[in-house]
Amino acid sequence: MRPKSRKEFTIAIICALPVEADAMEALFDETYDRFGRLYGKQPGDTNAYVNGRIGKHNVVLCYLPGMGKESAASVASTLCISYTEIQIALVVGICGGAPWPSPIRQIYLGDVVISDSVVAYDFGRQYPGGFRRKTNVKDILGRPNQEVRSLLTGLKASRSQSEFQHQMLLNLHSLQQSETRWHHPGFEDILFEASYLHKHHAQISPSQCGCSIDNSPYNICDEALEIECHDLRCDTTRVIRQRSGTTMTKASVHIGTIASADTVMKSGEHRDAIIKEERVLGFEMEAAGVWDNISCVIVKGVCDYADSHKTKIWQCYAAATGASAAKAFLEYWKPISKDDIMTDNEIEHLACLSPNYPANDENTQRKRTVRDTKSKGNNLNRASSSDGLDALYSAHKSGVSLCIEGEHKRAEKLFRTVLECLKEALGTTHADTLDSMHWLGRSLFLQGKYTDAENALRKASDEQETTLGPVHKDTLYSVYWLGRSLFLQGKYTDAEDALQKAAGGQEITLGSFHEDTLFSIHWLGCSLYTQEKYIVADKMLRKAADRQEITLGPIHKDTLYSIYWLGRSQFLQGKYTDAEDALRKATDRQEITLGPIHEDTLYSVHWLGRSLFLQGKYTDADDALRKAADGQETTLGPIHKDTLYSFHWLGRSLFLQGKYTDAEDALQKAADGQDITLGPVHKDTLDSIYWLGHCRIPF
Repeated sequence: MRPKSRKEFTIAIICALPVEADAMEALFDETYDRFGRLYGKQPGDTNAYVNGRIGKHNVVLCYLPGMGKESAASVASTLCISYTEIQIALVVGICGGAPWPSPIRQIYLGDVVISDSVVAYDFGRQYPGGFRRKTNVKDILGRPNQEVRSLLTGLKASRSQSEFQHQMLLNLHSLQQSETRWHHPGFEDILFEASYLHKHHAQISPSQCGCSIDNSPYNICDEALEIECHDLRCDTTRVIRQRSGTTMTKASVHIGTIASADTVMKSGEHRDAIIKEERVLGFEMEAAGVWDNISCVIVKGVCDYADSHKTKIWQCYAAATGASAAKAFLEYWKPISKDDIMTDNEIEHLACLSPNYPANDENTQRKRTVRDTKSKGNNLNRASSSDGLDALYSAHKSGVSLCIEGEHKRAEKLFRTVLECLKEALGTTHADTLDSMHWLGRSLFLQGKYTDAENALRKASDEQETTLGPVHKDTLYSVYWLGRSLFLQGKYTDAEDALQKAAGGQEITLGSFHEDTLFSIHWLGCSLYTQEKYIVADKMLRKAADRQEITLGPIHKDTLYSIYWLGRSQFLQGKYTDAEDALRKATDRQEITLGPIHEDTLYSVHWLGRSLFLQGKYTDADDALRKAADGQETTLGPIHKDTLYSFHWLGRSLFLQGKYTDAEDALQKAADGQDITLGPVHKDTLDSIYWLGHCRIPF
C-alpha cells in the first residue's frame, strides 16, 4: 500500500551521479512519486526526491547536486528536515578500488565495497603532480549504529557473504534485462604499477605538451588525463595484474573501511600509501558529508583503481553492481522498531502468565483465572500452538532489542519469562529454549551479575553442545560469554579453558579472521596474561591484533585494545622496547578514535610512560605520565587509584632526574590520595611514602 505521508519513509538512498541514481531507481519494486508532486517537502528543502518501494521498505532516493562531501552534507541535513523518520541512509554508486587492501584479498573492477567504517583524508586533487596537501589522515568517522554493525558482522561470515553475493547477482541479472548499458563492458581489467604514470609519451606527445620532458608527475598535461590508456600507448609491460574482458567473472562483495575525501583520488602511489596506513577497500567523495547527519552505509561498485589510469568505461557496470548490492542489503535489513520493544506493563503481564510466576497477590490470581478460563484468547496458556509460539518469539525478539538498547534489567525479566514458557512449550533442550537461556545469561552479564550469568551460560552451552554440536556457532557463542563471565570473576584458569574452546571452534566454524573468533582469541590472551603466562599470552594477543587490523581495520577500538594488552604483556616480560612500540601505536590511534582523555587512551599512555621510564627515557616518560595523570584526574577523578598510580610513577621519574621539588609534589598527591582510597598500610600507599621520603632527603 502506498504510504500516506513522508513519515512512513525510513530508508534514504543518496546518489551523486545520474548513472548511479538510474541504476538504483531501475531496481525499485514500485515507484510512488517523483520530485515531490505527491509527498511534497518542507519549505527551504531544495533536494530532488524519488519515492518508491524496495521489498518491504519505503525508500526515498535523493539526488546530489554535485559530487563531494559539502554537497552530501547539505543534502543529508536537509533530507532529515523533510523526512524525519529516516533510520539509515545508503550512499550508493561508484568508487575507486584498492587493488590489494590486504595480503589475502584482491579487489577487481565491478566488485562491490560496503563500509563498516569510514576514514576521511585530505590529499587535495590526487592527479600525480596535482595539488600537494598534507598527507595525514585527518578524521576517523567511526562506524554506523549497532543494528547496522550486527548485520554487517553477520554478512562477513563466509556462508552469509556467499548468500548475499548470490542475491546481489540475481538483482544484477534483473537490472541487466532492462537495459544493455548495465552489462559487463567486455574490456580487459588492467592494473598498472602504482608509480607508472598515465601521460603522453614521446612518440605521440603534442608539441606544446610537457609530459615527455621527464618522469615528473608535475608535467602531465590535462589532455593526457582525459585520454584512454590504449590511445596514449601506455606501456603494457608495466601492467602488474590483468583479467581478460572475455572472462565474465562474477562480481564479489567486500566489507570493511572506506576512505572518503572531497576530491578525486587519481594517484596510484598516494592510493597505496592510504591503503597501507588504513587498510581501506576503496575511495569515494560523499560519505564524510553524510556521516555527521545520518547513520549511513556506503555501497559502491568499483569503476577504477583510483590511479591516473582512470577510465569511464566501467562506470555503468560498477553503478549496476553497487545498486544491486544495495537492494540485497535492504532485503536483509530489519531494523528494531519501537513497537518491537515491550513496555513494562506488557512485560509484567507476560510474567504473571508464566507457569513459575509466584501467585502471591490478588491481581496475579485474577490474571491466572483469566488465563485458565479463557484459554482461547490467551496465547501463553497454549504456548505450543502456532499463535502461542509466535507470541513467545516476539517477546524473545523484544528482549534482544532491550539488550541492544542497554535495558538489561528489563531484558532479564522478559527472558526469564520467555525461558520458562519455552521450556513448557518446547522442552528444556530445544534450540529456541537454549537461545533464550543464552540471552538471559548475556543480560545478567551486562548487569555485572557474573555468577548468575555463569550459571545460565554454562547450562546453555552444555545443552547446546549436546543438542547442536560442539562447534555450532550458537554453542561457541555461549562458551565465549561463559569465558568472559568467568574472567570477570577472577576464575582465570576456567576462563582460559572456555575461551580456548570457543576460539578453537570458531576458527573451524567461522574462520580465522572472523570478528567473533578474534574476540575469543583476544580474551584468551587476556586470561593467559592474568595467569602470568606471558609468552603464550603474547602469541594470542599478537594473533588477535594482527588479524583485527585486517578484519576490523587498524584504528578499530578492539584492534587497539588487543595492541594495548600486547604491550602490557611485553612490558611484564621486560621487553620494554617492544612494549613501547605497541603502546605508542595504541596511544596514537586511540587519541584519534576514542579521544585524548578517554579512559582507555589514558591507560595506554600510562603504560607507555612506564615502558619509557624503565628504559631510562625519563624526559619522554615525564611527558607521558603527566599526560596520563592530568587526563585521569579529569576523567576518573583525583583520588581514583589509577590516577594516583600515574602520579606515583610521574614522581619517581622526576626524582630520578633530580627534580626533587616536582617529584615531591607528585608523590605527595599520590600518597595522600592512596591513604584515602587504598588505606594507610596498602603497599602502593607505602611505596609512595617511601619515594616521598627520598625526595625530602635526596641522596
